[in-house]
Formats: sequence, structure tokens, C-alpha cells
Amino acid sequence: MAPPQVRVLDIRELSQVARELKRVGADGRSWDILAPKAVFKVVKVSDLPFPAATILKQEMLSVGADVAVARGVVTARARRSDVLIMGTISQLEQLADKISAQPFGLGQLSTEIRRIIAGMVIPQQHRLRCRGLALPLSQRPHIMGVLNLTPDSFSNGGQFNIPQRAIPRAHEMVAQGADIIDVGGESTRPGSQPVSLKEELRRVLPVVEKLCAELKVPVSVDTYKAEVAERALKAGAHIINDISALTFDRRMAEVVAESGAALVLMHIKGTPRNMQRNPRYDDVMAEIFHFLARRVQKAEEAGIARDRLVVDPGIGFGKRVEDNLVILNRLGELHALGLPVLVGVSRKSFIGKVLDLPVDDRLEGSAAAVTLAVAGGAHILRVHDVGAMSRVARMAHAICGTLG
Repeated sequence: MAPPQVRVLDIRELSQVARELKRVGADGRSWDILAPKAVFKVVKVSDLPFPAATILKQEMLSVGADVAVARGVVTARARRSDVLIMGTISQLEQLADKISAQPFGLGQLSTEIRRIIAGMVIPQQHRLRCRGLALPLSQRPHIMGVLNLTPDSFSNGGQFNIPQRAIPRAHEMVAQGADIIDVGGESTRPGSQPVSLKEELRRVLPVVEKLCAELKVPVSVDTYKAEVAERALKAGAHIINDISALTFDRRMAEVVAESGAALVLMHIKGTPRNMQRNPRYDDVMAEIFHFLARRVQKAEEAGIARDRLVVDPGIGFGKRVEDNLVILNRLGELHALGLPVLVGVSRKSFIGKVLDLPVDDRLEGSAAAVTLAVAGGAHILRVHDVGAMSRVARMAHAICGTLG
């Protein structure tokens, strides 16, 4: 008698479980019950009071799972603790039921756990509304082509800083596969100096007006100045890409809310001028996640609907090389925000430092980073080399979409 054939399955999503249940021949009526028992998740909750952490520990043990707490909680010496809730989706669902009426803020935690579970069980269908257009971001990764109108950008600086060169370049990128054109009139590379409002408007407006009249794809404007955004939106722009996530200009939220445009909220530590002066993080993904969650809330309070919002972890903006690598490795954590994710890795300095290469020789490094971003679930990829990166993204998506 031959020995049994044994292997471990790499299960990350419920859809994969369903495929395996079908192959085994399990009764289809049992799939909804069995699938959540096959996907294991770790949920981190920060700074819980001692009683709440203790209750969580007890309740998860009661369903056959566990919670990790600070040692001082076990000895009753710690007043507060971060916790790691470890269990299957089914066990997390049971926990949410058990703590829904509990004190010490556990009722609110129950709601948050249910929200996270819903995002895992029901695939989120992101359709980005940007004025009269809608982008089906869940179908495939979308390519945002970079159009720098500046003489001093870290990449392509000065090549397209006049309309006679910028407009043909935009058409070329669309022909190569760009789904969005992102127009920028001020360099935000590390150490860059801000330009005047007048100069940014002079660079941006003629190009935006022309592109909005000629292109069928949305035009995005990369600015943190409310007046530049307002004038660009009047010229027809569809998206505002704000590196400050509404923090540099308080009027930006009002301008975008009234326009119906989409908004990209990016994480940045500091300003472009000083952001690379010794940035430090205890947990880079935790800081990015909670910053973006707060900015999303501010945007919604200003009247910008969730189907008009995109989040960006801000690779290269106040990040060390190792921080950028961690972001790409843990990008999937941002999906708990329930919004599409934009990633900009193209030609950036962390690639140059890892590979010891200048800006113009980072194509392969950019391709590797784009591939990892697609694997992490990025919905929009902001790139310079549109033709090559469009092909990379399509190939990566084809692989990642084949889970069975």
C-alpha cells in the first residue's frame, strides 16, 4: 500500500478555499461554513485597557484560538496593552459576537472586527468616481503616467516642461497603456524647494486645459495647493493627487469636495524639503495606516465620498530604504481601509540604493517593485516608463489572478 501523499496548501483567500473544497468533493452547501475555518488572520489592536485585553484573551481561548498580550497583563501589572488576535475568520466572527455587548470599548471593537471580516469575505469592488468618469479599479491594475512639467524633477526633469513637448508625451503615454495622466508643476523630490503659486499655475494650466480637451482618460493634477487644484479643476481635471493628504492647505478639502473630483491621499513624514532628514518609525505600516485612516475621515467629513478616494503609502516620502521595502512587503495591510491603493515606485532612490544604479538605469528595479505592488493588491501604479510597466503589471496581474 502506497503511503499517503501529504502537502501544505498556500491558502490566503476564501476563493482559494472554495476551489480546494470543490476538488475534494465537499458538499457545496457546506462551503460557507468550512471556508472561513481555513483562512487564518492576525489582527492587531493598539493600546487596550487591561480589562479589555483580559476579556479578549478569555473569549478567544473559549473558541479555540488565542490572543497575545503584554506580559504585564497576565501578571495584572500593566494598565494597557497592545494585543494580537490570532484565529481563523470563523473564530474572529465568533469573537465579534461574544464581545458586542461587553464594556471597556469592546462593543466598538466588535464593529471594527466585523468590518474587517466583511472586507475579507466579500471582495471589494472599487469603482473610482472622478467627475463624469468612473474607473473600474477592481478589474485590473490601472497605470498612471507621470508628466512632470518641472525643470528639476528627479526623473525626466526638464524634458517635458513646455506644452509643445508635454502634450505629445501625454498622448504617447495613453497610446502605451496609461489609464490616467498625472500632471505635476512642482518637484517634490527630497530636498526640493517649493515654487510660487504663480509659477506652478503657469506651468500646469495650459497643459491641463489642452489635455482635458483632447484625452479620453482622466487627468490628475499633482499638487498640495488648493488654488492650483481649484484652477485645474475648472480647466477640466478629474483627480487631485495631494502628497500631503489635505494637511498642507486647509482649503484643499473644500475645493475637492465641491468639484466632484477624485482625491489621492498620500502619507508623508515632514515636507519634501526635509522629509529625508533621518526619518524614523517604530512600525512604519502602523504609522501609515493610522495616518491615512485619520485623513480619510477628514475627507469624508468635508463631503468627499469614499468612492472618490484613493490612498497612497508614500513610498520615498520620508522613508528609509528599509521602510520602502517593508511597505511593498506588507502592502496588503492597507486594504483594511476599504479603499483603492495607489503605489509610486518608479525609478525611486530606494531602487538606486539597493542596486547601486543611477535614475536612468532603474527599469528592472522598477519592474520588480511594480510586480510586488501588484501582488500586494495595488490598484493604481504611478510610473514613468508606461509601456514597459503596463506590460509588467498585466503579467503580474495574470499570475496573481490565478489562485487555483
